[in-house]
Amino acid sequence: MEHHMESEILSPAELVELTGYKAPASQKQWLIDRQWVFEVSRKRPRVGRHYARMKLGMVIPTYLNPTPTPTAPVWTPDFSRVN
Repeated sequence: MEHHMESEILSPAELVELTGYKAPASQKQWLIDRQWVFEVSRKRPRVGRHYARMKLGMVIPTYLNPTPTPTAPVWTPDFSRVN
């Protein structure tokens, strides 16, 4: 399988995987039922990748633990925030 740079918008295949539906109308209903924000283009729902990750709970680690671990000495470098 070729690997292309990820689009900012979920692909049609990813929307099927997310919602469990192939029909755009069913995908839209799934998104509406779960209060997801989406755009419609050519009658198909379009979901932003970053938004989908946020909704699915895949947040950036610095948001999960904004403060350093209390057991670490102040001078210890914190590599957990390095991308």
